[in-house]
Amino acid sequence: MSEQPDRYELRARQLRILAGLHRKRADELDRAAEAALATRSMRRLAELLTEAEVRELAEHPDLAELNVQLEGFYGEDEEQPGDDPRA
Repeated sequence: MSEQPDRYELRARQLRILAGLHRKRADELDRAAEAALATRSMRRLAELLTEAEVRELAEHPDLAELNVQLEGFYGEDEEQPGDDPRA
């Protein structure tokens, strides 16, 4: 039969398991940090796209005029999806 591990071997095994758990948690936190940075980048991209769209509308009066015409045609008070026209 095999001999039982002594208390030092058991303690070393416990410490290695604990170290593995800490590495796993550190990896999770690293991924969360990268996600936070990616979120910041995506927000900045959205801001830049919005600024570019506004600038393009300002530079092209035809697009601005079309926008005004569409608002006049469709109106500001559009029917809501849940509204019952018979009520």
